[in-house]
Amino acid sequence: MDEIEILSLSPGGRYRVEAAVWEAGNSHWVYLPHIIDTEQDTCLFKFADRRWSLDRDTWLSATSLEVMLRKYPGDRMGTGVRVVIDCARRTARCGDGPEIGLSVLERALEAMLVRGY
Repeated sequence: MDEIEILSLSPGGRYRVEAAVWEAGNSHWVYLPHIIDTEQDTCLFKFADRRWSLDRDTWLSATSLEVMLRKYPGDRMGTGVRVVIDCARRTARCGDGPEIGLSVLERALEAMLVRGY
């Protein structure tokens, strides 16, 4: 069973970043992120593929979150991909790409991997 860690809270505490932490290999840890709306007690975003890992998260405002993500084993993404998530609007922007819905974020990141990021 994965251990769930709370990684950060948004200013004001409405949103929470959690990670299901698991060991993918000898001392290779994956931090599978979940974004939770604490007022509605709902999960805004969660990856289906357990190999996506959160390297860093930074709150830019009370509703805007910047994350650095890689997919284990991580060798195809260099330092990772920067994603800015607007929790209130339920949207994200991958790198310099267009704004997309959180419902298609994982598919967009997978497409980036196929294209070679």
